[in-house]
Amino acid sequence: MDKSGILNTTIMKLNSATDFSFRFLIYASVHGNRLVTVAEVAEAYGLSHHHLSKICKTLIKEGILEAKRGRDGGVKLAMAPEEIGLSRIIQIMEPDPALVNCTGGIGGQCKILPACKLKGVLAEARRAFFEVLDKYTLADLVAEPAIAKKLVALLGED
Repeated sequence: MDKSGILNTTIMKLNSATDFSFRFLIYASVHGNRLVTVAEVAEAYGLSHHHLSKICKTLIKEGILEAKRGRDGGVKLAMAPEEIGLSRIIQIMEPDPALVNCTGGIGGQCKILPACKLKGVLAEARRAFFEVLDKYTLADLVAEPAIAKKLVALLGED
């Protein structure tokens, strides 16, 4: 436990597509209006090119990234970092953000569902999670010049 009495354990975990989406968007953001390639981002982070390609296609489809095809092609942010909410990225990349599956999964529908309050409590926690994320945008992660400079240096650039 930490000083506040909170148990130090992972309770909620985002899938790797969401994690990699944030990494891709941070990379694109710190590189400004320059087109970046999936290969470049994959190399910078040491991630799967194939996995990042799928993520990139989703972000393009959702209007977060825009693409330019061809020899000098690549992708860049389709809007200002201030317009890209963190909660929106999670909602795009997480197919089922429910914390528990009371109506299916292993064993089918839970027998205590009609009397159980757990689903409501977890739904409230999920709402609180998104309320916090709704306060932040991609710009909040990279806007400070010192942070942007450090991110570029850590990614092996310039």
